[in-house]
Amino acid sequence: MKETDEVAEAAERLAAAIGRRDFATIRASLAPDFIHRTAGGARVDTEAFFRAIEQIPGEITFVRLEQMEVDLCASGALVTGVQHAQVLVNGHVVDDRRRFVDWFVRHGGEWRIQAAVDLPGTSAG
Repeated sequence: MKETDEVAEAAERLAAAIGRRDFATIRASLAPDFIHRTAGGARVDTEAFFRAIEQIPGEITFVRLEQMEVDLCASGALVTGVQHAQVLVNGHVVDDRRRFVDWFVRHGGEWRIQAAVDLPGTSAG
């Protein structure tokens, strides 16, 4: 398997785990000192990232990655694309698409996410 495919698989596995709120898989997908930044630039550590996922209202129908591109370099992999999520809240479907930029590194022989940035996107629903 090509390294770009390995990184893409790691990114898709993380997105699916978020959709299931599978915190064991999410934690296993994060590199030490993982950091998340919102579009406004606020820093979110691992525990706050978990709390944010826990607090998503309703039932997460799915989280998928679209238009994903993987760029490898000596120190890691840059993954960009669109995260598409659907959530069922009080009988209404909330459809959310937002751009993302993620930085993956090799840790313990596996590709893990070190940093994530959500960019402004579009929502409908």
